[in-house]
Amino acid sequence: MFDFKTNVLKGDVFEYLLDLEIKKAMRYQYFFSLLIIEPDLREDIHNEADIIKTIAEIIIDEVRITDTIGRMDGNNFYVILPHAETSCTLTVAERIRNRVESYTFSKNNGAVKKTISIGAACFPTHSNELRKLVNNANEMIGRAKDAGGNKVCLPN
Repeated sequence: MFDFKTNVLKGDVFEYLLDLEIKKAMRYQYFFSLLIIEPDLREDIHNEADIIKTIAEIIIDEVRITDTIGRMDGNNFYVILPHAETSCTLTVAERIRNRVESYTFSKNNGAVKKTISIGAACFPTHSNELRKLVNNANEMIGRAKDAGGNKVCLPN
């Protein structure tokens, strides 16, 4: 169930829980948000695994114990924030982004700074369908990257 390097859920387990979250949110009429977090990995990364592990630890530290975190597509993390609408989502995402930006990662004989981009979408505000919700959050990652990275983007 868990990715042994990062201690977060594997992709297939996360996808199942995301589908379940949509069903529960529809049934019980509540908001939730999806974050997609992608490292802005530039240049040569010698300790990429260590950087990804540290980013996972920061995400775990910055979200609630009831939030769900999964590792998807290699270096991407997805987070389900139950009962979170856009303002709460933006607050959490910015907190994670700020922590990563201010963290000093070790690299061989020195230190390096890294950043992340975060795309988010809220249910049902931005979509009430699973694929469209994920697509919206992915589009927001693209917008953040196109703006130079180290950004949080939500649909208008």
